Amino acid sequence: MRRLAQLTLLSGMMALVPAAAVSQEASLYTPGRYQVDATATKAHFHVKALVSSYEGDFVAPGGSVAIEESHPDRAIVDIRFPVDRLTTGDASTDAMLKGDSFFDMTHFPTVRFEATDAPLASAHAATPIAGQLTMHGQTHPVTVSIRLIGVTPDEARGPSMLHFAGTLTVDRSQFGMGFGRPFVSDRVDLTIDALFHRS
Repeated sequence: MRRLAQLTLLSGMMALVPAAAVSQEASLYTPGRYQVDATATKAHFHVKALVSSYEGDFVAPGGSVAIEESHPDRAIVDIRFPVDRLTTGDASTDAMLKGDSFFDMTHFPTVRFEATDAPLASAHAATPIAGQLTMHGQTHPVTVSIRLIGVTPDEARGPSMLHFAGTLTVDRSQFGMGFGRPFVSDRVDLTIDALFHRS
């Protein structure tokens, strides 16, 4: 219910501020720190296999997006997903992915994305954001393609929300998780739905 109410509010506010009508993306954003909504935000993954596929969600993240007054057209991003909240809908598959053949949750409990100089995402087209992804104790550069879905207006610097959609593709073997190849694809496709509240 909380997520439904938030998304309903977001849709209503978007009618007041249509993102496509704004010529400069930075004018949509109010500087400040935006905390990730752990209930509404998830990263969905999909991996092809020889006769089927695996898919599931990373949920309940922590972290934030920060936009500084001195650099209103850039952002600092730090988002962390707990591996123990990974879910595929099948307990045995969850246990396998969290085990030492893949994420090794006991030793590496978090998946983290960081970007220190991210351009503000556009509402008109996908914006590439370069950052560092840490999984299974290894960190490598990645590029996330992000699009701004909506932003609430900021009335007298009151609370506002940001809503993003994004995509990312990684090779799991690059992070030391090559178990099961070639029967299970090395490529992992992720789609991201993220909501942030200005604190």
